[in-house]
Amino acid sequence: MLKYAAYIFLSIIAYTGVYSQTYNFKNFNVAEGLEQSDVTTLSQAKNGSLLYGTNGGGIGIYDGYDFSSFKKKSGLSQNEVFSLDVENNGDVWVATKEGITLLNKEVNRVKKIYHQTTSFYWVYVNKNTNETWFGSAQGIYKYNADRDSVEFFNSGNELLNKSFINCIYTDAENRLWIGTKSTGVFVVDSDKKVFNYSTSNGISNNYVKTIIEAKKGEILVGTIDGINLIKNNEVSKIELPKEEGSHLTFTSSVKYKNQLVFGALNNQLYFIDIKTLKPTWISPSNGFKYQKVWAIFTDKEENLWLGTRGQGLVKFEPIFTYFSTQNKLISNYINSVYESVNKQLFVGTNGGYNVINKNGSVESFQNLKELGFTNVYHFNEYHKELYIGTNNGLFLCRENKTTPVPFADPAIKEENIFSSFVFKNNFYVGGKMGLYNLKNDSLHTVSNFPKEFIYDIKEYKGQLYLACNKGIYRFNGKEVVFYSKEQGIDCAKARCLRIDTKNNLWIGTNEGAYLFNGKTFKKLEEKDGLTSENIYLMEIDGKGNLWIGTNKGLDKISIESIYQKWNNPTNKLKIRIYSKNEGFDGVECNLNAVFRSKDNQLYFGTINGLYQYHLKNDVVNIQPPKVVIKNIKLNFEDVDWKNYTDEVDEEKNIPLKLELKHNNNNLIFEFVGVSLTNPSHVQYQYKLEGLDENWLPLTKDRKAVYTAIPHGNYVFKIRAKNSDEIWSSQDETFTFSILPPWYKTNLFYILAILTVLATGYLIVVVRTRNLKKTQVILTTKVEERTKELREEKEKVESINSTLAEQKKVIEVANKNITDSINYAKKIQDAILPRATKLDELNDSVAILYLPKDVVSGDFYWFEKIGNKYIFATADCTGHGVPGAFMSMIGVNNLNQIIVENKITSPDKILKELNIAVKKVLKQDDEDSESRDGMDISISCFDLDNKVISYAGAFRPLIYIRNNELFEIKASRNPIGGSAPIDFDYELHQFEYQKDDVFYMFSDGFPDQFGGSKGKKFMNKQLKEVFMKIYTLPPLKQRELLKDELEKWRGNNEQIDDVLVMCVKI
Repeated sequence: MLKYAAYIFLSIIAYTGVYSQTYNFKNFNVAEGLEQSDVTTLSQAKNGSLLYGTNGGGIGIYDGYDFSSFKKKSGLSQNEVFSLDVENNGDVWVATKEGITLLNKEVNRVKKIYHQTTSFYWVYVNKNTNETWFGSAQGIYKYNADRDSVEFFNSGNELLNKSFINCIYTDAENRLWIGTKSTGVFVVDSDKKVFNYSTSNGISNNYVKTIIEAKKGEILVGTIDGINLIKNNEVSKIELPKEEGSHLTFTSSVKYKNQLVFGALNNQLYFIDIKTLKPTWISPSNGFKYQKVWAIFTDKEENLWLGTRGQGLVKFEPIFTYFSTQNKLISNYINSVYESVNKQLFVGTNGGYNVINKNGSVESFQNLKELGFTNVYHFNEYHKELYIGTNNGLFLCRENKTTPVPFADPAIKEENIFSSFVFKNNFYVGGKMGLYNLKNDSLHTVSNFPKEFIYDIKEYKGQLYLACNKGIYRFNGKEVVFYSKEQGIDCAKARCLRIDTKNNLWIGTNEGAYLFNGKTFKKLEEKDGLTSENIYLMEIDGKGNLWIGTNKGLDKISIESIYQKWNNPTNKLKIRIYSKNEGFDGVECNLNAVFRSKDNQLYFGTINGLYQYHLKNDVVNIQPPKVVIKNIKLNFEDVDWKNYTDEVDEEKNIPLKLELKHNNNNLIFEFVGVSLTNPSHVQYQYKLEGLDENWLPLTKDRKAVYTAIPHGNYVFKIRAKNSDEIWSSQDETFTFSILPPWYKTNLFYILAILTVLATGYLIVVVRTRNLKKTQVILTTKVEERTKELREEKEKVESINSTLAEQKKVIEVANKNITDSINYAKKIQDAILPRATKLDELNDSVAILYLPKDVVSGDFYWFEKIGNKYIFATADCTGHGVPGAFMSMIGVNNLNQIIVENKITSPDKILKELNIAVKKVLKQDDEDSESRDGMDISISCFDLDNKVISYAGAFRPLIYIRNNELFEIKASRNPIGGSAPIDFDYELHQFEYQKDDVFYMFSDGFPDQFGGSKGKKFMNKQLKEVFMKIYTLPPLKQRELLKDELEKWRGNNEQIDDVLVMCVKI
């Protein structure tokens, strides 16, 4: 196969050199929260947090989000930390100049300090035997668990006993290896025999800093002058390149996947294959800019971490590598990428193009103005010859030279070529001014195709599809068909085309992605999970994923999950986002600058270099996140929990057996799911058992706010999943109680009953005594009393006359009050929307509205704004006259927000309504006692886009589709009352379908007492009724709902206003 780069003739300047790609490293320094930039040692806490020692800043803790520290002022023996390691039980050993500190597993409390007058430089925990070893300036120490003491280990070897210990390690045979500062390496076998390796028997230098085992019996020793291999008691040296006269000083080592990684002090990072012991390395030319690596560590998720001198903490991110001008690319602005059949990678840029050969050498072809072009936009092969699309036409590489392909039409002087495709043995080329066909070594204009800017061309179901500046065209060689809004695609620009394994065509546009099955279009957009709808490139990998490149990075989406979501809107996309946090620093993708090679390598061109995706390094993180409740706030403030309970978990600083008074009922739980691989994509679910029936929706927010918690017993549960959908292995829980107010306690009820009984008894006793006295008096004074009765009769007749007059006055007053209430009902009926507004919906909406009293605290509302219908159902505080006042406030403000201000998004409507109610009732005043408000649900039906938007304050939306019921939870804050004035209510959006039925309702129906046992109707039973009747017309449903309520209520009193709204598509 020809090497196309050789075709460029001699007038072109070519630079050739061996430059490999650049690796990604993420750096954490003081600016990111690091305590100090000298990182001396690394380990991992029991809860998954990264632990690091510093050269004066104590111990640092990183949970993926926040940095914290533990220092001398908290009990650490010294802030200069040389080494740390973690026991199997989670306790942390720390070696310093002032002894050894043992910390608890939460790294927030000192358990004990040992040998505070001795300097220790190394601590090593053998995880298999749980033995803990320490290295000092004069020999080895070992922890004795029986005596809880750190004791000198007498090896029997005087030289070892007096040596300065740099490192300790145990191999697969449980032999103890010790690296020293000046006496080489010692090994102590199971029989406590000691053997010394030094320069006298092959070690390159007696200053040994690190020891690690490759395969069983193969020990690698890192010194200040290279790496030695000890195998079968023989010493050899691992050959590594170095400058003449210099030393390769190695400081640390770790196992990383199938390699050993060594940190050094020479600006390089070394990898040694465990099987072959073949070394490779990363240097500044590969992006490694860290001069001195002091520590190296692999966490449980197989992330590689480096501790450096003066350059902070470093994380290796191997998913992407990249090429840039640092690797001899002409420009970082990558327009195109293409791999030829002979495995050469062609990279088109602004200013020319590069060829990256299989051996890593990069050839640059620039200063191409003599050929008539500077920018390269496209590569393709036709009849085993390479064609290049440029800013000045198409060029052909043939017979050792590059020549322009002329246009058959001499009027065409300049043309930008962005695409090409071989169709029915014709080579079609897409340009800025239309479509061309290569015939007889010249480009002929396809006259019946419009003069469109063509970005991409693909064959689909036997015809060509072209992504153009104005949309999508289909071309069969003769006829042209344009797809417009009428066919289901509405976009300004179509940019890229790909065909998936189910033979569907994907179209990337500036307004989202479309799928076309040959008949209909479906859209994928930001509300479905895309980071941006401004799509510049698309590709489909060998694992069934759709890659979308935008101005905000890369989205990798499981195509199967897309189909599942379209079949059921409640399903979630399986999407992974790649941006700066994932090592994709280029972020902004360029137009169709993507290529998938035959061996499934993916290349992406950006405004900041060419990125290669390494599938083998993008492994599923099977380690579940460790969930930790970090803090609990009471009434929105941090508190000392010792003031509220007798027991506090000293490890976690969380109260135990917590019982709070009824007015201490606002709690904020702050938590983290520790996952160091991709912490920004960890998601959480939580619920408060005793208040929440189900788990709340997934969120990335790391706090849960619960206000005005009723009295009762509760368990807060929190769980998390990492970026690969792996859930935490167990829920983190917190149990507490809210005590009832004194007037709702059992003691109060008992005292009240006793008081009533005692009062009744006293009344009976006193009355009996008085009756007896009266009987005696009556017996002796019958005649006198007869006279008095006559006089009393006359008085009674006079009183009866007076009472008759007062009765007339009361009847008049009662009539006036009743007339006022009835007039209030007329006012309330007048402000509620008239049912005639719904006539145009052809009986698609029905409302069951049954006030408990003459006037109601429930109200409904609807309005048409443009081609959007907005519906609301609300339940105000109380019922009767107080509730009616609140409903009038609600209706008045809804009219102002929606009708006057034209706000149609339900979440924004609720936020404005909350602000208005709190202002009207002056609830933000410090001395305000008003806690009135309302629960409400609002839905907006967008008839143009066939989308429903919903937001609620404590009231859900229920809809039924294809005989399946779905419930969308409301935000857990009311309107007014205890709601914060700046609260943001959650918005839900999805496409509605024909025959969908939607229900919104107040709590009056489910709270009604009745049935054979006198219990509440409940939400569950109401949902079952909805499932039985949803196929019927809404007006018929209203009748059946009313009958069901009356049947359930029986002779019981109606306890609350009842409101149910039904909307059928």
